[in-house]
Amino acid sequence: MRIRIKYFLFSLIVVVFISCSSTDKDPPTAGFSLSDINPVQWDKVSIIDDSNEASNVVYDVTGGDYSIMPDQTSIVFFEDHSYTITQTVTNSGGSDTSSITVEVSLTNNKYILDGKEMPLYNSAYWYDATGTGGTVYIRILDDIEGAENPNLIKLFPVSGNNPIEATYAWNDNLDIGTYDAGMIYNWEGGYNFDWITKGENGQNLKIELFYEDPYSTYDNGYIITLPSYNLNYGHWNFLTNEFVKDGEKTFSLYYKGRIDPLD
Repeated sequence: MRIRIKYFLFSLIVVVFISCSSTDKDPPTAGFSLSDINPVQWDKVSIIDDSNEASNVVYDVTGGDYSIMPDQTSIVFFEDHSYTITQTVTNSGGSDTSSITVEVSLTNNKYILDGKEMPLYNSAYWYDATGTGGTVYIRILDDIEGAENPNLIKLFPVSGNNPIEATYAWNDNLDIGTYDAGMIYNWEGGYNFDWITKGENGQNLKIELFYEDPYSTYDNGYIITLPSYNLNYGHWNFLTNEFVKDGEKTFSLYYKGRIDPLD
């Protein structure tokens, strides 16, 4: 009787051991790398998944605004910040995490006015001036060193019903496919400024859609390039309602980022 009991217990132990080992898995191992750990704002960086035995892979990103592609193979950083990307992997046997810190530098957005280079820190945005007899156009409002108030850059690309991304020839009549440009220098608001401009002529204005966000058109990325433009600067004579030219300035622009939509 004792011998039978021993054999029965041994058989039961073997069955239980085989059953457990056939369903349990070893815990996964997290691991990933990036194609660039020192990218520039708006760069698309590839994510290379090096994890093992993972049934599920999730990425959590902290530090700033970003967009990670639905297949989790790349990420775009929208701000110049320090980001931390954490990969969490799981399976039926457990979970594991791995993190990488990324330092994102600022895009070299700038304009050059009479040979002096000035950085652009703020986003371009659409502005509706139709309520005051104007049109809808692109603004870039940015602080300048040595001045109390910002400069206002104005771009008037006329796309008609076409996409905004196109190449525009200068024409102050604002026909479809053309553009005009202007600036208000040291603009306090309203009619308080050092000088304003009236366009003279310029090279082609180019607007490119270099990044199309999979989630929102708000996060689409554009490159705006104006290689050279001649500005007549001066003041406005409110008695005669005319622009009075004081001189000329050369202007060029490079911008990479969002064009914020109208509210």
